[in-house]
Amino acid sequence: MKYFPILFACAVFAAPSFAQAAPPAGLQASLNKLHAEAQKIARAATNQEKAKAWLALNHEAVKFAEAMNRAFPHSRIHGDRIEPQAAQRLAQKATSYGVRIAFCEPDADWGANNEGYFKYLELWPNGPDADEATWMGPVGNQSFCGDFEGSIEELQEIIQHNQHFISQFPNSRFTPEAKKRLAGAKKMIAEQQKNQQHN
Repeated sequence: MKYFPILFACAVFAAPSFAQAAPPAGLQASLNKLHAEAQKIARAATNQEKAKAWLALNHEAVKFAEAMNRAFPHSRIHGDRIEPQAAQRLAQKATSYGVRIAFCEPDADWGANNEGYFKYLELWPNGPDADEATWMGPVGNQSFCGDFEGSIEELQEIIQHNQHFISQFPNSRFTPEAKKRLAGAKKMIAEQQKNQQHN
C-alpha cells in the first residue's frame, strides 16, 4: 500500500512481439490466476458477481506485481522501454486482464493500479466490500506509482479524501488509518502555515 499517492507519469509500454522464454513458475501461476478472474468477469451473470470478480482480480494483480519485484529486482527504464524486456512483456500480458501493471521509476518497483476497485464501486456501490474498494480506489491507496511532496494542495486533498471516507464508512477496518492520516495532514498544514508566518 502506498501512502499519500499522487499518480506519477511512468514509462508507456510498447508492444513487442511475444517470442520469449516461459516466465518463472511463480509468475506463470500468478498469470493463470489473473486469467481465471478475468474469465469469471466475462461469465458473470449479475453485477454483483462481476464486482466480486473485479475485486479478486485487483487482489491478484497486487500479488503479481509483488512477484514481479521478486523475479526482476533490478528492473529499470531505459529510453522508451523497460529492462529486462521479459518483465515488460509479462506486465503487458498481466495488464491485458484488466488491471494495469506498471513500473514506477520513483519507487523503482513494479506496482498494480486500482481499476478493479473502481469497477467494483461502479457495479455494486453499496456492496459489502465498498469500503475497501473506496479506500483503495477513489481515496488512492492502491495505485502503481506515488510521489508525495507534502505541498499544501496535496495535504488538502488528503484531508478531503479521508474526511469523506470516515464520514461514509465510520465502522470500516480502514477508518483508524484514515483518522491517523487526517490528523497527520492537518498537523503538517498547521506547521507549514506557522513557518510561513515566521518567514
